[in-house]
Amino acid sequence: MLLGVLLAAGCASGEGGDGGADSTRAEPSAPTTPAPTTPAAARPLVHVTVTGGIAGVRNDLLVRDDGTYTTSTKTGPKGSGRMTPAELAELRRALDKADFARLPSEATGSPVADGFTYRITYAGHTVTTDETTRLPALRDVFAALPDD
Repeated sequence: MLLGVLLAAGCASGEGGDGGADSTRAEPSAPTTPAPTTPAAARPLVHVTVTGGIAGVRNDLLVRDDGTYTTSTKTGPKGSGRMTPAELAELRRALDKADFARLPSEATGSPVADGFTYRITYAGHTVTTDETTRLPALRDVFAALPDD
C-alpha cells in the first residue's frame, strides 16, 4: 500500500552578458520553439510512507489533489491510479476531520522489532505514528487511502 515519488520542480536560470547600450555586435540566438501548453500539474494532497517490518519495508503513496496517485517501494515505482470523485471527497473529509495542525508531530510507543511506522504529510504538517500508537484521528484517513 503506499506513496509515490515526489517530483521536485527545478528552475532554470539564464546567463547573460552586460551588452550595454552602445553594443554594436549582435549575438546569434538559437531558434526557439514554444513550449507545448499542458494543464497545470496536480499538486500533492497527501503523502504517506510506511517503513519497518522484518523485511525492512519502505512503501510510499502520493495522492494528488486531482485524485491521481502513485505508489512505490524501496526498489522503485510500483503502480498508479486515480481515485473516483467520491473516494477523493471521502479522503478530503477524513483529512480535514483529522485536524493535522492539532495532531502531535510524533506519536509512537515502545519500539516493536517487526512493527511499522507511518509518516503522513498533509497541508504542511507531518505526523509520525506506529502500530502501537496509531492515532485515532487518523483512522478514517488510513481507511480512505487507495489500496494499491
